[in-house]
Amino acid sequence: MKQYTSLWLVCLLAVFSMTARAQEGIETKARPDYPALPFMLTFEAPAEGSASLSISADGETLTSPTTLHSGTEVTITVTPADGYRMASGYPKVYRTGTPSETVPATFKPDASSGIAYLYTFTMPDFPVTVEVEYEKIQSTVTFANPANGTLTLSTADAPGSSIVSGGEVASGTKVTIAATPNKGYQMVFGSLKVSGKVGDKTNTVPLQKEKDGTTYFLMPAYTVEAEVKFEPILVALSSEARLSSLSYKEGSGEVTPLPGFLASTMKYEVLLPNSTQKSATLTLSGQLVDAKAELLVNGSPVSVEPTGSFTATVSLESGSAKATLVVTAEDGQTKRTYEVNFTVLLESEYYVKILQPEGGTISVSYTKEGKEVSVKSGDAVPVGTELSLAHTALPKYEFVSYKVNDDPLASGNITVSGTDDLTITAAFTQESSVTPEEIATIGTPAVPKEKEGQEGTNVPTDDNPIVIIPDAVSLPSDTELSSLRLVKEDIEDPAKKAEIEEKAKAAAQDAGIAPDAPKIVMEVTLVKVTTTISATDASTTTAVTPVQPSDIVTVRIPYPEGVNKTQHDIVIIHLRSDGVVDVYSEGNNNLTLEDDYMEISVASFSPFVVSYTPKSGPVDPDYPDTPDTPDTPTSNASVEGGIAVWTSANALHIRADRPAEAWVVGLSGASRARFAVVPGETRRALPAGVYLVRIADQTYKVRIRN
Repeated sequence: MKQYTSLWLVCLLAVFSMTARAQEGIETKARPDYPALPFMLTFEAPAEGSASLSISADGETLTSPTTLHSGTEVTITVTPADGYRMASGYPKVYRTGTPSETVPATFKPDASSGIAYLYTFTMPDFPVTVEVEYEKIQSTVTFANPANGTLTLSTADAPGSSIVSGGEVASGTKVTIAATPNKGYQMVFGSLKVSGKVGDKTNTVPLQKEKDGTTYFLMPAYTVEAEVKFEPILVALSSEARLSSLSYKEGSGEVTPLPGFLASTMKYEVLLPNSTQKSATLTLSGQLVDAKAELLVNGSPVSVEPTGSFTATVSLESGSAKATLVVTAEDGQTKRTYEVNFTVLLESEYYVKILQPEGGTISVSYTKEGKEVSVKSGDAVPVGTELSLAHTALPKYEFVSYKVNDDPLASGNITVSGTDDLTITAAFTQESSVTPEEIATIGTPAVPKEKEGQEGTNVPTDDNPIVIIPDAVSLPSDTELSSLRLVKEDIEDPAKKAEIEEKAKAAAQDAGIAPDAPKIVMEVTLVKVTTTISATDASTTTAVTPVQPSDIVTVRIPYPEGVNKTQHDIVIIHLRSDGVVDVYSEGNNNLTLEDDYMEISVASFSPFVVSYTPKSGPVDPDYPDTPDTPDTPTSNASVEGGIAVWTSANALHIRADRPAEAWVVGLSGASRARFAVVPGETRRALPAGVYLVRIADQTYKVRIRN
């Protein structure tokens, strides 16, 4: 009965509806009117970058999945996590299963509530899906190209490619940063940094290190700037200001080495043949010891090759010219001035050539204005000059006679007559043949000084003699062998010994040696010992010939009896044949004292004077070299040029504006300390006494008190 009642009501409503439409003049058809059905809505927050995602309708927050009627306004509220933002083109609302059929979503920011993203859409009459995606916020990296180096930034996302200044990098990305200085530069400590501003606050981004030393930082969610600075690497500048060689030539003629050139000799007199034009141009060529030094010739800069070689020209005027070569070391302070005077010979002057004979040596000299002038081979002497000849026979040899231009000379004197140049030599006879067993007793082996760039050393490490055998090209034959030996002899001639001692006395005063200090006078000669083997009967003949070295050689001199390096301060004075005096001492850094011998390096051989004075006490760091004497006007003086030297109780102080090396010696010449000086103040503990301090090519006298 209930079922029929409901059917009746439905029919009644249908009739009522049709009647109403008919009354309004509307065409009517008989059909049922059903209520609208809801449609499915699905959504899901992404795993990365989402802080919150909510979807609401009619003030009610929805959960996925849910159903909504068509026409319902739906609100999407999106809040990304820190460092993230909504990806372009999102959120997407589309027919479920058909992403290409989209539903428009309108962006409606609500700044007052602080919501980052707010979208709305109207629910269509089909199921829809809401999709959201986030991306990391890209921040800018800026940096400038640093001076004297490079700064490179890169990421693991793009290996091998660099980030350009102004490029964008996602927050949290690992950014590798590399600072590379140019040659001769280094990174300023602490200058590599990355920073950025958040509002008014400047944040420094921490730099981190990989195990392999790579530096990196994690990109923050704001703009950053990378920077670095480089500075020159401080190195001690060279104080080397010497020439190692010097030659000259006229026009296109042959190059002639400067006679008797030594790096330590500053002045030269060169006599040119009288055939030289009085206005000729001379070309100087030579080699600097340090190619970084600068050179002026007669005040004009001269280009120096990377190897240190150079050329320059000077012109003769009326048969003479002066070449002044000023070498300035790399440090800009150390200078050496070489002077060369060129003079064209007048017809009244002639050359003297000296040929050293086998079995001995000869020397030639003359007196000028009361002084003895030594003549070297190649020197020119005026016509009318009386030359005095002297000789020294080697062991097993006897002097026979002098020879001048191949003619025997009975006496030891000859006057330059002006007829021709002179060639002077002598003849010695061998008393008896030198047996092979006696060869080892002739002097001591000459030890060559190793040349620059040569690896290893020729200095012996044991007592075995060194015999210098020429290479195959220079051997006279396959039946002849040669070696160089040093012959040391005490000077027995009273007159000659007195003359040498007088010269040594003046040199000793210049070297600061007490006049009454004990001295030993000796001659050292370099000889060539040649053994010839007979091709017929296998007999041998040995000849001893004085020679001059072709290079610097090391001379080893045994200590005088009762003298040793621990109890005496030793100075060697070398009276060279060219009139120059060389002083060797530990203080001059050119004398080596070994347990059994003294060692110096020379390029010629002449008389040597060995001076030795007892040390005042043992060489001990706590024992003063000098007595406690009053101050002198030079004590504790400040010096110009960025260096100051002063003392305090038992200490030396040096303040410098550049790196340098300090060398401290006592007044006796004994070395007390050698150490590096850094920019700023350096303090060195020393016992009381008076010292000489050598620094930056200058010497200062200081007194240290207890």
